[in-house]
Amino acid sequence: MKVCFFGVAVWVALNSCAAAADTRKLPDDHSPIGVMGDHLHNKGEWMASYRFMKMRMDGNRDGTDRLEESEVLLSGTGRYRVAPTDMNMTMHMLGLMYAPSDNLTLMAMIPYIENDMDHVTAMGGAFNTSSSDLGDISLVALSSFSNGTLWQMGLSFPTGDQNQKDLTPMGNSVLPYSMQIGSGTYDLIVGLGENLQRDSYSWGYQVRGVFRLGENDDDYTQGSQVNVSGWYAKRVSSSISLSVRGIYEYRGNYDGEDSRLWMAQTIKLVPTVDPDLRASERIDVALGLNWLHAYGHRFALEYQVPIWQDLDGPQLETDGLLTLGWQMAF
Repeated sequence: MKVCFFGVAVWVALNSCAAAADTRKLPDDHSPIGVMGDHLHNKGEWMASYRFMKMRMDGNRDGTDRLEESEVLLSGTGRYRVAPTDMNMTMHMLGLMYAPSDNLTLMAMIPYIENDMDHVTAMGGAFNTSSSDLGDISLVALSSFSNGTLWQMGLSFPTGDQNQKDLTPMGNSVLPYSMQIGSGTYDLIVGLGENLQRDSYSWGYQVRGVFRLGENDDDYTQGSQVNVSGWYAKRVSSSISLSVRGIYEYRGNYDGEDSRLWMAQTIKLVPTVDPDLRASERIDVALGLNWLHAYGHRFALEYQVPIWQDLDGPQLETDGLLTLGWQMAF
């Protein structure tokens, strides 16, 4: 009974603080939930957040062309003994923001990642591999120029594991690059963006990049990433806004290679062990909803689908990405 009473008291206290702290009154004061680091807070204000992200990948592609399994496998016209057929990536992201001043907000992001991939073999078999662990934690500073443009700069730390193993046709082996959790390197995060309010709508943009600093302990460096997005949000009530967002994403190939995957790469076991088959470009469209609830709670969702993909393949193509989020300032 005492524990229940204490929990209720903490909840009421947080809600009271949130109601007092959250001076933003519009649902689209925050960008679509798929945009990271999009706003500042008032001095002394905190914000906690949680994001659930689910990405689905199904089928292979080389360049802009879809590939059948037979075009990947040795038993058909391909070169590989194994072909990935589909993959689910789930991420749970905890976030915390704090503003030591009105023009500086600090942000920490802590991800937990789960990967699951299905495969078929040239001999007609099938198997599954999975991996999960804490991902790379990032710390980012957010501020704005005198014209209101928001900038961000920070570091991602190599807290995620890149030694994930599972049962494969080669035994209990180190998993391919796409199934590893972390980059193994310190990574520079930089970005620019704006979220501009109008009478009944808002629009904004963000350019954000992740650039690898050095080589990890397994002798390779993941490719850099660049993400450019622009959105339009329409307020349909005082608490709900609907948004549409366009996204361009670039990911580079890896530099170097993991020596533990050398044999699998030499015999062309599976495309996912090749560091030169990691690059991709995508153009996506996303639809989203922001809901400003009582006591400073914010709930949001966004569903993102590719309309164009160009992959260094064979490589699994992306089918869709769902993001659900909760935020509360206090």
